[in-house]
Amino acid sequence: MSSTLRSRPHQPTARLRGVRPFRPQKLRHNGAMAIRQLTPALDASDRQLIAVVQQDGRASLTELARDIHLGVSATRSRLQSLEQRGVITGYTAQVDPAACGYSLRAVVRMKVHGALYDKVAEVLARQPQIVRCLRVTGEACYVAEIVAADMPDLERITSELARVGSITTDLVYEVVTNRAVPS
Repeated sequence: MSSTLRSRPHQPTARLRGVRPFRPQKLRHNGAMAIRQLTPALDASDRQLIAVVQQDGRASLTELARDIHLGVSATRSRLQSLEQRGVITGYTAQVDPAACGYSLRAVVRMKVHGALYDKVAEVLARQPQIVRCLRVTGEACYVAEIVAADMPDLERITSELARVGSITTDLVYEVVTNRAVPS
């Protein structure tokens, strides 16, 4: 007896009983309102935890729990929730630029024609010494913070930016405040 294999038309995957397929929720609000509605609000314990983690990102769960007056398990759960919700986006070290050989710090305001926004992204990708860049409203399109070893190093970086748009550069005397996000 020979058996022949027949190709069957593609059939959709069987649906589990009682389980509805995922359908994105339709929202009638702008994006910021949608995020506020879908993300649970921060309570007092969440805000305390955020403040403590911003002060010492290397604190142990036991230390965090003690500081916010919760158990270790509850603290772990809250911390994971804050990470999953995107409230806590990472843990970093604060590094002194001068200790790494960057004795100059500058703020650069840049005006760019809309068609050249991609060029700005390319410069940012090539220049790790541009440590912060903000797209802003007002007369400038971007405000960038640059660390440099010396004036020729700063000139090299700002010259590349000037090929994309017009720039204004200010040297930083001192950082007066560098705060964590208020919780």
